[in-house]
Amino acid sequence: MAANAPPLTPLSPLPLPVSQQPHHDHELIDQMCRLLQSGACCMDVLQGAQMASQEASGLMGTAMLRQQGEMREVLAWESEVESAMREMARVVEEEEPGL
Repeated sequence: MAANAPPLTPLSPLPLPVSQQPHHDHELIDQMCRLLQSGACCMDVLQGAQMASQEASGLMGTAMLRQQGEMREVLAWESEVESAMREMARVVEEEEPGL
């Protein structure tokens, strides 16, 4: 090893002397644990609500497509009724031209 090489540093930090170790507030740690648990529950509820919303959106999209199909059928029926009424009016007009 070279004479001017810096000394090796330990891989793990040395423990702090007892007088300098951080004070652990167990009430604060317990409160933080409760908050984290509460947050986890809230996230679970949110995830469930989002999944239900996605499912409802899919059902609503399907219902809207079905409604569009029914509206097209009604439009086609209306067109047939109009054609039949025009034909009836033409027949009546031909049979009784003076009306």
